[in-house]
Amino acid sequence: MSPRLILLLPVCLLAACGGEAPPAEAPAEDVAETVVVSGTDWSRCRVAGLALPVGARLFVIDGGEPVPGAEPGRESIRRVEVMVPGPVALLMTAPDATAWHVRPSQETEVRAVVALGDAPQRITGQRLGPHQRAASAAMGDACAGYLLADGAGESLDEATDEIFGKPHDAIYRLRVGSAVIGGTEPVSDRPVGQ
Repeated sequence: MSPRLILLLPVCLLAACGGEAPPAEAPAEDVAETVVVSGTDWSRCRVAGLALPVGARLFVIDGGEPVPGAEPGRESIRRVEVMVPGPVALLMTAPDATAWHVRPSQETEVRAVVALGDAPQRITGQRLGPHQRAASAAMGDACAGYLLADGAGESLDEATDEIFGKPHDAIYRLRVGSAVIGGTEPVSDRPVGQ
């Protein structure tokens, strides 16, 4: 054994013996009074690297019923056109498997896009930025699911607060598989709720 190791051994033993005594265990009655509030684990639906609250207008898009003519078990294509100038964030939700095709205008700056549903969700499009998240209850994400199954309410409010750090600004519902947010054209959709 080297002389350094021989000197180091007693020092380590003395260091291990020193310190404070461990704290006494809490009495049983204190433990019984502790209430654990269980809720949804939102970690699987949050967007990595997204600063909260998101500095953008937050729009919720309701995929609603399956697209007319959609085959059961097949992915539906839902289109969302965003014609709102400035920063926006999108929360899209649908009950069936969906490929969300998002098309922002040149004046739109997409800060975050999240798609949640009962069945698998997918996000496609250009200029959507790095903050994207698709999750589904079918893939084991307890936080995901069709958020508007019971209408706009507590589950939607909780989702927007937990994922985006703020309440939503408006809700849009798809018509025949598409929605146009913003703009002044006759094809532009109007919010159905807030």
